[in-house]
Amino acid sequence: MKENMSEDDIDTPSCNPRGLDQMLPSKEKKTVSFSEVYIQEYFFILGDNPACSGGPPSTISWDYRSYLPISVDEYESSLRRRRKRSKRDFKLSSRERLAILLRSGHSLNQIMGMAALIESTKKDRIQS
Repeated sequence: MKENMSEDDIDTPSCNPRGLDQMLPSKEKKTVSFSEVYIQEYFFILGDNPACSGGPPSTISWDYRSYLPISVDEYESSLRRRRKRSKRDFKLSSRERLAILLRSGHSLNQIMGMAALIESTKKDRIQS
């Protein structure tokens, strides 16, 4: 490091933070806008999560159904017409999960088999 600095050294951008402004890009206001919303609906399938509180576990599939895009304004307008949902609205009872899984094409044997496997896994975890 230089021991004897001149005034010229102090005014360089590396020594003067105000000089950094000259090196940085201009402070233009940057904006992003969207014109359409693409909605994807994921399928509800039989899951394997042992943390399920009771009944058959469920999850969403990697497969989905796509819908035609809609304008952002139309989408936001539809959100305003809906009531805001609470956390309770997103929790399904074991009966609701069973009904959805049956409607989704899973057999009762598949569902009960997975529920039994999950209960067995829970017991194994408690013992270990």
